[in-house]
Amino acid sequence: MDYLNLVQPWAMGPPHTLAKTRIFDLNERRCASPTTPDKVGTFVYLDSPDWINVIALTRGSRVVMIEQFRHGSGEVTLEIPGGMVDPDESPADACLRELREETGYAGKKLDIIGAVSPNPAILNNRCYTGLVRNVTHAGAVELDTNEEIAVRLVPLGEIPDLIRRGVIHHALVICAFHHLLLRD
Repeated sequence: MDYLNLVQPWAMGPPHTLAKTRIFDLNERRCASPTTPDKVGTFVYLDSPDWINVIALTRGSRVVMIEQFRHGSGEVTLEIPGGMVDPDESPADACLRELREETGYAGKKLDIIGAVSPNPAILNNRCYTGLVRNVTHAGAVELDTNEEIAVRLVPLGEIPDLIRRGVIHHALVICAFHHLLLRD
């Protein structure tokens, strides 16, 4: 069954940039319904690079996780390594780079196991989930100027309970673990 055939895409005018930041541009554009001519409006959206999250598993089935302060929520979170995909970089390469930079861990074979639209109402990017098994500690972390990260190895079997209890509550991290569940 085709699940995407009842609504047609709207006609989109050219984007107009309202603000530029180092992590996204705030844009607006005029859009019109293809089926109802009087439905026309100006809509804002964030133009952002794609993002990645990486589930890194040690030989002992421990997940390489990070604790960090998140300025949006104003709290410390427990997450998997992640970040933005750089220009001319593949999501898989970004996963391996972010894993190494944020945790000092590395692995050889990475698979992209899923992708989601973080919030298609206002964002135009995707977040890819990478899976790398049998990671080992390969060196020191290489944090960005304003990053403070602590690495934590968490048994894979504890992840569902940590999500259930709200210890892990980052929506994209929960999506990543769902992709893992669908894969294994």
